[in-house]
Amino acid sequence: MSDATQLGIYFSAGKIWVTPKIWNNNLKKLSSCMMLFDTGATMTTIDVSIANRAGISLKDAIPITTHGVGGSVGGHVVTIKEFWLGNLDLGTIAAHVIPFNKDSEVQAVLGMNVLKNFKTTIDLLHKTEGSDGAIFLEPTFDLAKIDTLDTFTLNESRFGIWSV
Repeated sequence: MSDATQLGIYFSAGKIWVTPKIWNNNLKKLSSCMMLFDTGATMTTIDVSIANRAGISLKDAIPITTHGVGGSVGGHVVTIKEFWLGNLDLGTIAAHVIPFNKDSEVQAVLGMNVLKNFKTTIDLLHKTEGSDGAIFLEPTFDLAKIDTLDTFTLNESRFGIWSV
């Protein structure tokens, strides 16, 4: 696991949470965002309010309809300029922006369009201050070759749209 990055994990109601960093267009810097670690989610998805706080514009975004256990909902496909997991800069990624239920504790999901690119080890004994364990993510790709906003394409980039 020499190239692996470590993320502290947090448990709440049987769910695993991580805190990646996303580029905030309003603040012109990275901002932490609590996300559900969800290997059952096809795409990384954030709530509209998170997109607004991060200055992610929906004006030119691609409209979509997503389907899940709760039904169908309209949203958008966006690109996040910079996305970090621990100390790994993944470059630009695609994400869905949808309105989450305001009463839900889930407002952001780290999905398989990102997670499929890592060998993942969950270590519940590796507790640090403020965490309930750790996830070690070992990239299965060349870290020197990441897409920037200029080179990113939704259907061909590593962290673009993932179809099963």
